[in-house]
Amino acid sequence: MYGDTLLRSQFGKPSGLFGALFMGPILNLANARLVNAAVELLDPQPQDMVLDIGFGGGLSLVTLADRAPQAKIAGVDYSREMVSTAGRLVHDKALDARVSVRWGDVAKLPFRAATFHKVLTVNSLYYWPDLPGSLREVARVMKAGGRLAAGFRSRASLGPLTRDWEGFWLYEPEEFAGHMRQAGFEVLRVEHRDRWQVLDTVVVLGRKPRRKPTGSSGSQESSSRAGDRSRA
Repeated sequence: MYGDTLLRSQFGKPSGLFGALFMGPILNLANARLVNAAVELLDPQPQDMVLDIGFGGGLSLVTLADRAPQAKIAGVDYSREMVSTAGRLVHDKALDARVSVRWGDVAKLPFRAATFHKVLTVNSLYYWPDLPGSLREVARVMKAGGRLAAGFRSRASLGPLTRDWEGFWLYEPEEFAGHMRQAGFEVLRVEHRDRWQVLDTVVVLGRKPRRKPTGSSGSQESSSRAGDRSRA
């Protein structure tokens, strides 16, 4: 029971000596495949301003920077230990000029409206108690036409491993896509990969409409590759 509580708290908000020393590398290793899939679908461009919500150990920041070598990238995380850990990684990779990290809460992001072209979040949304409010806050800081890629594990995949975790919300791919539509996003794509593995890979790609929708809540292209609920 204590082990489950420790894992849940450390994955959600790494803290203390254990969080500072070990959680960065653990998160980077555990998230690698999901980060790559989400960044691939987000497709950041050199001129983009990109926000990474809940970057953990910092792998997603470096992956974004590698994918779009001239893009400006800002990261927020609810764990101050991870802000320090990722900041060191950014410095070691000589990315300080265009990658910045800071403490932040997805419930009230520390940025002006309409700042970012692209937003990434990977394995963070399980810890957002107000998912609709958090998605609306993400939309606030996005430019019209901007894209959000949310990477996560499905309920079917992660549920058996986190059955007794409190304050930890899981979703199926189309369920989360529905939440995005309700928050005003157009859903462009739903990817569900690696279904045969212990931990699957889900990425939902959404777009902030260029104008407020008056009819439908958005269009969707869903693609699956067979066989294969607020805090940052």
